[in-house]
Amino acid sequence: MKAFFLSLPVIGIAAGACAQGFIFLDNINNTNTSPTATSGGLFFIGAQLINGDFNANFYGGTDSANLVLIASFAGASAVGTGAFGPGTFLDPTGRSYPVPGTTATSTSAFFLIQFWTGTATSFYNATYRGESHVFSNPIAAPPNPPPDLTGMPASIIPIPEPSTFVLIAFGAVGLCVFRFLSRNKSVQSVGTAL
Repeated sequence: MKAFFLSLPVIGIAAGACAQGFIFLDNINNTNTSPTATSGGLFFIGAQLINGDFNANFYGGTDSANLVLIASFAGASAVGTGAFGPGTFLDPTGRSYPVPGTTATSTSAFFLIQFWTGTATSFYNATYRGESHVFSNPIAAPPNPPPDLTGMPASIIPIPEPSTFVLIAFGAVGLCVFRFLSRNKSVQSVGTAL
């Protein structure tokens, strides 16, 4: 009997540890191939689906303005993330994650995903990077299985179009011409004054 009463706190702590909502950090069941998808979305570079492994940070919580880092996959830990095909992300560890601030009765939470390509080890050092909008997604507490990121919108790494570079070049040429003409005009006016 004494052992039973001593085991109650352990049972309470174990139950409290599972008293959060959980999520799988993947979108492998999403099929919406539109870059404007508001749910069931995929990952894009420009207008093309990302093909291959990429890095990602996953944030989540109950307050859309105060999200906490749940997991980060970069470098060696991101190997295998693109295994389910273009535009998908698969957590190579295969585990589910508790969502900060949720309880056993929570049915949804807010999420944000930062993602990037290349060898940079952080989002802020990456050349090509994108960020999802904050979105709501279902979560589940044990014994229910955690859901995937089905509420995820399409997320895009913006790539400047060639026309952007052409406009920059025209602007630079225009400034050079303006500077050349204004310099020659001031030289002519000095020569006329002499």
